Amino acid sequence: MTKLLNILIVLLAAVLVYVILYPQIQQNRPIEVRFACDSTVTSLPILVGIDESLFVKNRIKPTLVFYSDPDQALADLFAGKVDVGIFTWSAVFKRIATKNETLKVFMSEDFRQSLPVDAIVAPLKSHVKTASDIRGKRFIYPPQVRDYIPVMLTNLGINSEEVKLAEVPFSSLLQKLEAGNCDAAWVIEPQLCPLDTTQYRIIQYSALPRFVAQPFPGAAMGFAPRFPQTYRQGPKRLKIATDAAMAIVENKSDVAKQVLGKYFPYCTKSCGFCRLPELQRSTEINKPAVAALASRLRLTGVVTSDINTQGIFPDPQIFTR
Repeated sequence: MTKLLNILIVLLAAVLVYVILYPQIQQNRPIEVRFACDSTVTSLPILVGIDESLFVKNRIKPTLVFYSDPDQALADLFAGKVDVGIFTWSAVFKRIATKNETLKVFMSEDFRQSLPVDAIVAPLKSHVKTASDIRGKRFIYPPQVRDYIPVMLTNLGINSEEVKLAEVPFSSLLQKLEAGNCDAAWVIEPQLCPLDTTQYRIIQYSALPRFVAQPFPGAAMGFAPRFPQTYRQGPKRLKIATDAAMAIVENKSDVAKQVLGKYFPYCTKSCGFCRLPELQRSTEINKPAVAALASRLRLTGVVTSDINTQGIFPDPQIFTR
């Protein structure tokens, strides 16, 4: 009887230890995170985080999923096909307006007028010499700026019917430009740094800050509300890793730019000249600029309803669990 009692005590103790330790073991296990990004310079925090093993060091197993269309990327995030991503702010606003689904943003990237991340360019033989000259011309642009075309045209006093607009995938934009299939194009780094200025002229540096909003919130990094519910410590690990990646971009920009060359071979020889966005941590995000951009897009009909931008930013405590 005593022996049986001792066995029961040992078994109960083992069960108790298991009950106490199992949640902690589960919390400390590596989590698999699928990152959505595109081929623009805005993806740099994720790329640096992977290249420098910052996600792995914080018990995150990263998988990259590249998208050409920011709207599709965001749709896949809310469908559970990816977990975290970097998206255009316009895509974030439209998702709220049309689907009532809100990305929880913990990082923003500003495009500065003083350090051009984007530009409108044209072949030297093109008759387009100023932005206003695109009237009646063939103008191509990547999906990342599709929502800003109406704002730019409004500021230029041009109707959309007066321009031969064509959206092309970011990855094929330079080829279209080189093939002479357009009179002008809107490019974003890292496509701007390798541009041969003996063949092309810069029509307008920093077109987004110049014609859309200044300062211009270029991209938002965030996750769907279900992410912290699925991975309780996910936001904390994610923020530690991305903050470390941001520190490299800010303090060792030469290292960060070399990462661009690894992923996008066409800029390998010129990535040292690439201009980078201003990265803003969750406590540094220019929220008035975000709200101003949402209002601007509402006025031009890109966003179909007023956006309460305050709901976009998660409770800071979510990153301390």
